[in-house]
Amino acid sequence: MVVVGAGVIGSAIAHECAARGARVALLDRGEPGCQASGAAAGMLAPCSEAHQPGPFLDLARDALAQWPLLVERLREESDVDAELTLDGLLRVALDGGAATDVQARLRWQHSAGITAGRWVDAAEARAIEPALTPDLAGAAWYPGEGHVHSPQAVRALVAAARRHGAEVSSGADVVGPAPGGGVALRNGENVAAHHIVLAGGAWIGGLSAAFGRPLPVRPVHGQLVALRGLAATPRRVLFAGLHGYVVARRDGTVLAGATEADLDFDTTPRQPATATLRAQAERLLPAAAAATEMHAWAGLRPAAPDHLPLLGTLPGSESAAPAQVLVAGAHYRNGVLLAPATARGMASMLLDGVTPPGWEIFDPARFD
Repeated sequence: MVVVGAGVIGSAIAHECAARGARVALLDRGEPGCQASGAAAGMLAPCSEAHQPGPFLDLARDALAQWPLLVERLREESDVDAELTLDGLLRVALDGGAATDVQARLRWQHSAGITAGRWVDAAEARAIEPALTPDLAGAAWYPGEGHVHSPQAVRALVAAARRHGAEVSSGADVVGPAPGGGVALRNGENVAAHHIVLAGGAWIGGLSAAFGRPLPVRPVHGQLVALRGLAATPRRVLFAGLHGYVVARRDGTVLAGATEADLDFDTTPRQPATATLRAQAERLLPAAAAATEMHAWAGLRPAAPDHLPLLGTLPGSESAAPAQVLVAGAHYRNGVLLAPATARGMASMLLDGVTPPGWEIFDPARFD
Protein backbone atom coordinates (compact mmCIF):
# COMPACT_ATOMS: atom_id res chain seq x y z
CA MET A 1 0.00 0.00 0.00
CA VAL A 2 0.97 3.65 -0.43
CA VAL A 3 0.34 6.25 2.28
CA VAL A 4 0.52 9.78 0.90
CA GLY A 5 1.60 12.24 3.58
CA ALA A 6 4.05 11.63 6.42
CA GLY A 7 2.61 13.84 9.12
CA VAL A 8 1.47 12.29 12.37
CA ILE A 9 -1.64 10.73 10.77
CA GLY A 10 0.08 9.21 7.73
CA SER A 11 3.08 8.06 9.77
CA ALA A 12 0.83 6.42 12.36
CA ILE A 13 -1.12 4.57 9.64
CA ALA A 14 2.08 3.45 7.94
CA HIS A 15 3.47 2.19 11.24
CA GLU A 16 0.31 0.33 12.23
CA CYS A 17 -0.09 -1.35 8.85
CA ALA A 18 3.60 -2.23 8.53
CA ALA A 19 3.58 -3.68 12.05
CA ARG A 20 0.70 -5.90 10.96
CA GLY A 21 2.74 -7.23 8.06
CA ALA A 22 1.62 -5.05 5.16
CA ARG A 23 4.08 -3.79 2.57
CA VAL A 24 3.98 -0.01 2.96
CA ALA A 25 5.44 2.94 1.09
CA LEU A 26 5.15 6.22 3.00
CA LEU A 27 5.55 9.21 0.68
CA ASP A 28 5.81 12.90 1.46
CA ARG A 29 6.42 15.89 -0.77
CA GLY A 30 8.68 17.33 1.96
CA GLU A 31 10.15 15.80 5.09
CA PRO A 32 8.07 13.76 7.57
CA GLY A 33 6.26 16.03 10.00
CA CYS A 34 7.34 19.24 8.25
CA GLN A 35 3.86 20.75 8.05
CA ALA A 36 1.05 20.85 10.65
CA SER A 37 2.51 18.04 12.79
CA GLY A 38 5.70 20.03 13.25
CA ALA A 39 3.75 23.13 14.26
CA ALA A 40 1.55 21.49 16.88
CA ALA A 41 1.68 21.76 20.65
CA GLY A 42 0.65 18.10 20.88
CA MET A 43 -2.23 18.55 23.33
CA LEU A 44 -4.17 15.43 24.29
CA ALA A 45 -7.40 16.99 25.48
CA PRO A 46 -10.52 15.15 24.31
CA CYS A 47 -12.83 16.70 26.90
CA SER A 48 -11.89 20.21 25.76
CA GLU A 49 -11.89 19.52 22.02
CA ALA A 50 -15.26 17.74 21.81
CA HIS A 51 -18.33 19.92 22.25
CA GLN A 52 -20.95 17.19 22.65
CA PRO A 53 -21.23 13.43 23.18
CA GLY A 54 -20.94 11.26 20.09
CA PRO A 55 -18.50 9.47 17.78
CA PHE A 56 -15.93 12.27 17.74
CA LEU A 57 -15.62 12.34 21.52
CA ASP A 58 -15.54 8.53 21.56
CA LEU A 59 -12.72 8.54 18.99
CA ALA A 60 -10.79 11.18 20.93
CA ARG A 61 -11.10 9.36 24.26
CA ASP A 62 -10.13 6.06 22.64
CA ALA A 63 -7.07 7.74 21.13
CA LEU A 64 -6.01 9.23 24.47
CA ALA A 65 -6.25 5.78 26.05
CA GLN A 66 -4.01 4.37 23.31
CA TRP A 67 -1.21 6.95 23.59
CA PRO A 68 0.66 5.51 26.63
CA LEU A 69 1.00 2.04 25.11
CA LEU A 70 1.92 3.50 21.71
CA VAL A 71 4.68 5.64 23.21
CA GLU A 72 6.19 2.66 25.02
CA ARG A 73 5.97 0.59 21.85
CA LEU A 74 7.63 3.33 19.80
CA ARG A 75 10.42 3.74 22.33
CA GLU A 76 11.21 0.04 22.00
CA GLU A 77 10.94 0.01 18.20
CA SER A 78 12.66 3.31 17.39
CA ASP A 79 14.69 4.40 20.45
CA VAL A 80 12.90 7.76 20.15
CA ASP A 81 11.01 9.16 23.15
CA ALA A 82 7.82 10.97 22.14
CA GLU A 83 7.82 12.69 25.57
CA LEU A 84 4.29 11.80 26.59
CA THR A 85 3.18 13.74 29.67
CA LEU A 86 -0.20 13.05 31.28
CA ASP A 87 0.06 15.35 34.30
CA GLY A 88 -3.39 16.80 33.70
CA LEU A 89 -5.09 19.77 32.07
CA LEU A 90 -6.85 22.75 33.59
CA ARG A 91 -9.54 24.29 31.39
CA VAL A 92 -9.25 27.72 32.90
CA ALA A 93 -12.18 30.10 33.33
CA LEU A 94 -10.74 33.60 33.55
CA ASP A 95 -14.06 35.28 34.39
CA GLY A 96 -17.62 34.50 35.43
CA GLY A 97 -18.94 34.08 31.90
CA ALA A 98 -16.23 31.55 31.08
CA ALA A 99 -16.95 29.76 34.36
CA THR A 100 -20.58 29.33 33.32
CA ASP A 101 -19.49 27.83 30.00
CA VAL A 102 -16.92 25.50 31.56
CA GLN A 103 -19.38 24.27 34.17
CA ALA A 104 -22.00 23.65 31.47
CA ARG A 105 -19.43 21.56 29.61
CA LEU A 106 -18.79 19.50 32.73
CA ARG A 107 -22.53 18.95 33.20
CA TRP A 108 -23.11 17.46 29.77
CA GLN A 109 -20.01 15.34 30.14
CA HIS A 110 -21.21 13.99 33.48
CA SER A 111 -24.70 13.42 32.03
CA ALA A 112 -23.07 11.36 29.29
CA GLY A 113 -21.28 9.24 31.89
CA ILE A 114 -17.90 10.92 31.38
CA THR A 115 -16.54 11.70 34.82
CA ALA A 116 -12.96 12.51 33.82
CA GLY A 117 -13.20 16.13 34.94
CA ARG A 118 -14.42 18.14 37.91
CA TRP A 119 -14.82 21.82 38.77
CA VAL A 120 -12.21 23.39 41.06
CA ASP A 121 -12.28 26.91 42.48
CA ALA A 122 -9.49 29.42 41.97
CA ALA A 123 -7.61 28.40 45.11
CA GLU A 124 -7.61 24.71 44.22
CA ALA A 125 -6.68 25.46 40.61
CA ARG A 126 -3.59 27.32 41.84
CA ALA A 127 -2.78 24.52 44.25
CA ILE A 128 -2.83 22.13 41.28
CA GLU A 129 -0.76 24.55 39.18
CA PRO A 130 1.10 27.22 41.24
CA ALA A 131 2.35 28.98 38.09
CA LEU A 132 -1.23 29.86 37.12
CA THR A 133 -2.49 33.42 37.47
CA PRO A 134 -4.42 34.16 40.68
CA ASP A 135 -6.88 36.22 38.63
CA LEU A 136 -9.33 33.51 37.59
CA ALA A 137 -12.82 32.30 38.41
CA GLY A 138 -11.96 28.59 38.56
CA ALA A 139 -11.25 25.70 36.21
CA ALA A 140 -12.25 22.25 35.11
CA TRP A 141 -9.57 19.77 36.17
CA TYR A 142 -8.89 16.78 33.90
CA PRO A 143 -6.12 14.79 35.62
CA GLY A 144 -5.75 12.19 32.85
CA GLU A 145 -5.05 14.56 29.96
CA GLY A 146 -1.78 16.09 28.81
CA HIS A 147 0.43 16.38 25.78
CA VAL A 148 3.06 14.71 23.62
CA HIS A 149 6.04 16.19 21.75
CA SER A 150 4.56 16.16 18.24
CA PRO A 151 7.76 16.31 16.13
CA GLN A 152 9.31 13.62 18.32
CA ALA A 153 6.20 11.47 17.87
CA VAL A 154 6.48 11.71 14.09
CA ARG A 155 10.17 10.81 14.21
CA ALA A 156 9.38 7.81 16.38
CA LEU A 157 6.53 6.64 14.12
CA VAL A 158 8.63 6.94 10.97
CA ALA A 159 11.61 5.14 12.49
CA ALA A 160 9.39 2.36 13.86
CA ALA A 161 7.58 2.00 10.52
CA ARG A 162 10.96 1.61 8.81
CA ARG A 163 11.91 -1.05 11.33
CA HIS A 164 8.80 -2.98 10.27
CA GLY A 165 9.86 -2.74 6.63
CA ALA A 166 8.09 0.41 5.44
CA GLU A 167 9.82 2.38 2.70
CA VAL A 168 9.82 6.09 3.51
CA SER A 169 10.47 8.64 0.75
CA SER A 170 10.82 12.41 1.08
CA GLY A 171 10.47 14.72 -1.91
CA ALA A 172 7.88 12.35 -3.41
CA ASP A 173 5.19 14.65 -4.82
CA VAL A 174 2.12 12.58 -5.70
CA VAL A 175 0.12 14.05 -8.59
CA GLY A 176 -2.53 11.37 -9.18
CA PRO A 177 -3.22 7.71 -9.88
CA ALA A 178 -0.78 5.64 -11.91
CA PRO A 179 -1.92 3.46 -14.81
CA GLY A 180 -2.57 -0.05 -13.55
CA GLY A 181 -2.89 1.00 -9.91
CA GLY A 182 -0.77 3.00 -7.50
CA VAL A 183 0.35 6.62 -7.59
CA ALA A 184 2.15 8.81 -10.11
CA LEU A 185 4.85 11.21 -8.94
CA ARG A 186 5.67 14.61 -10.37
CA ASN A 187 9.10 13.37 -11.42
CA GLY A 188 7.47 10.84 -13.76
CA GLU A 189 7.94 7.78 -11.57
CA ASN A 190 5.09 5.49 -10.51
CA VAL A 191 4.69 3.59 -7.25
CA ALA A 192 2.51 0.49 -7.61
CA ALA A 193 -0.03 -0.31 -4.90
CA HIS A 194 -3.36 -2.04 -4.37
CA HIS A 195 -4.33 0.36 -1.57
CA ILE A 196 -3.77 4.13 -1.42
CA VAL A 197 -4.33 6.27 1.67
CA LEU A 198 -4.52 10.03 1.16
CA ALA A 199 -3.22 11.56 4.39
CA GLY A 200 -1.89 14.80 2.98
CA GLY A 201 -3.26 17.18 5.61
CA ALA A 202 -4.26 20.57 4.23
CA TRP A 203 -3.47 19.38 0.71
CA ILE A 204 -6.13 16.65 0.70
CA GLY A 205 -8.48 18.83 -1.32
CA GLY A 206 -6.14 18.84 -4.30
CA LEU A 207 -5.05 15.25 -3.79
CA SER A 208 -8.59 13.95 -3.64
CA ALA A 209 -9.47 15.88 -6.81
CA ALA A 210 -6.56 14.20 -8.61
CA PHE A 211 -7.96 10.81 -7.57
CA GLY A 212 -11.51 11.47 -8.73
CA ARG A 213 -13.45 13.56 -6.21
CA PRO A 214 -12.43 16.88 -4.63
CA LEU A 215 -13.12 17.01 -0.91
CA PRO A 216 -13.86 20.33 0.86
CA VAL A 217 -10.75 20.58 3.01
CA ARG A 218 -9.29 24.03 3.63
CA PRO A 219 -6.06 25.12 5.34
CA VAL A 220 -6.45 27.02 8.62
CA HIS A 221 -3.35 29.02 9.53
CA GLY A 222 -2.45 28.30 13.18
CA GLN A 223 0.41 30.17 14.82
CA LEU A 224 2.38 29.39 17.99
CA VAL A 225 5.17 31.10 19.90
CA ALA A 226 7.91 29.47 21.99
CA LEU A 227 9.05 31.11 25.25
CA ARG A 228 12.07 30.31 27.43
CA GLY A 229 13.37 31.42 30.79
CA LEU A 230 10.17 31.45 32.82
CA ALA A 231 10.84 31.63 36.54
CA ALA A 232 7.91 29.27 37.08
CA THR A 233 7.23 26.68 34.36
CA PRO A 234 3.78 25.06 34.42
CA ARG A 235 3.53 21.35 34.94
CA ARG A 236 -0.07 21.14 33.71
CA VAL A 237 -1.53 22.07 30.35
CA LEU A 238 -3.45 25.33 30.76
CA PHE A 239 -6.25 25.84 28.24
CA ALA A 240 -8.51 28.88 28.31
CA GLY A 241 -10.59 28.40 25.17
CA LEU A 242 -10.50 31.52 23.00
CA HIS A 243 -7.89 32.97 25.38
CA GLY A 244 -5.32 30.43 24.23
CA TYR A 245 -3.29 27.73 25.90
CA VAL A 246 0.21 27.06 27.22
CA VAL A 247 2.11 23.77 27.18
CA ALA A 248 5.54 23.24 28.74
CA ARG A 249 7.95 20.77 27.15
CA ARG A 250 10.49 18.84 29.18
CA ASP A 251 13.36 21.15 28.17
CA GLY A 252 11.59 24.11 29.76
CA THR A 253 10.26 25.63 26.54
CA VAL A 254 6.71 26.91 26.92
CA LEU A 255 4.52 26.84 23.82
CA ALA A 256 1.75 29.42 23.63
CA GLY A 257 -1.00 28.96 21.08
CA ALA A 258 -2.81 29.23 18.95
CA THR A 259 -4.34 31.56 16.40
CA GLU A 260 -6.69 30.71 13.55
CA ALA A 261 -6.75 32.57 10.24
CA ASP A 262 -7.69 31.97 6.62
CA LEU A 263 -4.46 32.69 4.74
CA ASP A 264 -4.65 29.99 2.10
CA PHE A 265 -1.39 27.99 2.11
CA ASP A 266 0.80 30.74 3.58
CA THR A 267 2.66 29.60 6.71
CA THR A 268 4.39 32.92 7.43
CA PRO A 269 4.08 33.96 11.10
CA ARG A 270 2.41 37.35 11.66
CA GLN A 271 3.77 39.76 14.26
CA PRO A 272 0.31 40.88 15.49
CA ALA A 273 -0.56 37.22 16.09
CA THR A 274 2.71 36.73 17.96
CA ALA A 275 1.88 39.71 20.18
CA THR A 276 -1.59 38.30 20.87
CA LEU A 277 -0.18 34.90 21.81
CA ARG A 278 2.38 36.49 24.09
CA ALA A 279 -0.32 38.52 25.83
CA GLN A 280 -2.50 35.43 26.27
CA ALA A 281 0.42 33.51 27.75
CA GLU A 282 1.08 36.35 30.21
CA ARG A 283 -2.60 36.36 31.18
CA LEU A 284 -2.38 32.69 32.13
CA LEU A 285 1.19 32.69 33.44
CA PRO A 286 2.44 35.88 35.12
CA ALA A 287 6.02 34.60 34.79
CA ALA A 288 5.70 34.74 31.00
CA ALA A 289 6.04 38.54 31.15
CA ALA A 290 9.79 38.16 31.75
CA ALA A 291 10.29 35.23 29.36
CA THR A 292 12.45 35.32 26.25
CA GLU A 293 10.64 34.84 22.97
CA MET A 294 12.52 32.11 21.07
CA HIS A 295 10.57 31.96 17.82
CA ALA A 296 7.12 31.94 16.26
CA TRP A 297 5.92 29.55 13.61
CA ALA A 298 2.72 28.41 11.95
CA GLY A 299 1.14 25.31 10.46
CA LEU A 300 -1.90 24.60 8.34
CA ARG A 301 -4.71 22.76 10.09
CA PRO A 302 -6.79 20.75 7.61
CA ALA A 303 -10.48 21.51 8.19
CA ALA A 304 -13.65 20.07 6.67
CA PRO A 305 -16.79 22.25 6.81
CA ASP A 306 -18.13 20.36 9.84
CA HIS A 307 -14.70 20.15 11.52
CA LEU A 308 -14.94 16.33 11.64
CA PRO A 309 -12.30 14.00 10.19
CA LEU A 310 -12.63 12.35 6.79
CA LEU A 311 -12.03 8.63 7.29
CA GLY A 312 -12.98 6.10 4.65
CA THR A 313 -13.19 5.35 0.96
CA LEU A 314 -12.83 8.27 -1.44
CA PRO A 315 -16.02 8.53 -3.51
CA GLY A 316 -15.57 8.60 -7.26
CA SER A 317 -12.05 7.16 -7.17
CA GLU A 318 -12.68 4.66 -9.96
CA SER A 319 -9.93 6.36 -11.97
CA ALA A 320 -7.41 4.77 -9.63
CA ALA A 321 -8.71 1.24 -10.32
CA PRO A 322 -7.72 -1.42 -9.53
CA ALA A 323 -6.29 0.32 -6.44
CA GLN A 324 -8.58 1.13 -3.52
CA VAL A 325 -8.33 4.79 -2.43
CA LEU A 326 -9.07 5.82 1.15
CA VAL A 327 -8.84 9.16 2.90
CA ALA A 328 -7.52 9.88 6.39
CA GLY A 329 -7.57 13.60 6.94
CA ALA A 330 -9.29 16.81 7.98
CA HIS A 331 -8.39 16.23 11.62
CA TYR A 332 -8.34 20.02 12.03
CA ARG A 333 -6.67 20.81 15.38
CA ASN A 334 -6.71 17.21 16.66
CA GLY A 335 -4.37 15.25 14.40
CA VAL A 336 -1.89 14.47 17.15
CA LEU A 337 -4.57 13.44 19.63
CA LEU A 338 -6.45 11.26 17.13
CA ALA A 339 -3.45 9.60 15.47
CA PRO A 340 -3.43 6.25 17.35
CA ALA A 341 -7.16 5.60 16.98
CA THR A 342 -7.13 6.77 13.37
CA ALA A 343 -4.26 4.43 12.55
CA ARG A 344 -5.91 1.43 14.18
CA GLY A 345 -9.24 2.11 12.49
CA MET A 346 -7.71 2.68 9.06
CA ALA A 347 -5.69 -0.53 9.41
CA SER A 348 -8.93 -2.34 10.20
CA MET A 349 -10.51 -0.98 7.02
CA LEU A 350 -7.46 -1.64 4.85
CA LEU A 351 -6.38 -5.04 6.13
CA ASP A 352 -9.59 -6.55 7.52
CA GLY A 353 -12.28 -4.82 5.48
CA VAL A 354 -14.00 -3.78 8.72
CA THR A 355 -15.17 -0.22 9.40
CA PRO A 356 -14.98 0.67 13.11
CA PRO A 357 -18.33 1.23 14.84
CA GLY A 358 -19.48 4.85 14.72
CA TRP A 359 -17.21 5.81 11.85
CA GLU A 360 -20.13 6.35 9.49
CA ILE A 361 -20.19 9.98 10.61
CA PHE A 362 -16.62 10.40 9.31
CA ASP A 363 -17.37 8.92 5.85
CA PRO A 364 -16.02 11.22 3.09
CA ALA A 365 -19.18 10.46 1.10
CA ARG A 366 -21.11 12.79 3.44
CA PHE A 367 -20.10 15.68 1.18
CA ASP A 368 -21.42 14.12 -2.04
